[in-house]
Amino acid sequence: MRIRPAALIIENNHVLFLRYDYPGGSKFALPGGNVDAGETFPVCIARECEEELGIEVEVGELISVGQVHATADFSACTHLVFEGDIVGGIPQLHPDETTANDLVWVPADKIAELNIYPALNDAILDFIHSGKKGQYVGTLKQIWL
Repeated sequence: MRIRPAALIIENNHVLFLRYDYPGGSKFALPGGNVDAGETFPVCIARECEEELGIEVEVGELISVGQVHATADFSACTHLVFEGDIVGGIPQLHPDETTANDLVWVPADKIAELNIYPALNDAILDFIHSGKKGQYVGTLKQIWL
């Protein structure tokens, strides 16, 4: 099972996502990635944000944990979402470091309708509206494209 830590970065009531375009539509993911040997989750997130977006991120507390079960086409993955704050740089997509097509700031009131990978829409909204942290959200219903 893979483990993918990511950062929930919120500025001016907008959340930073990477957009991936597929023939069936777009999918949105929080900045983060796969853990390298010897890395802690916060170090992984900071490295991925620097490589893919050119920003320095301070990683805060754990917001949520969820899992996506394996399918015939995709491996199982545990997703960990942490608070993230940009402390240096302006996000710009580095296409040589990611397969994302764009970075987008999505207004909080549009998150419910996004096809997010992983499908943590409710956990993200819970945090935005109530500050709820540290929740295990269980198995995520993931829509694959």
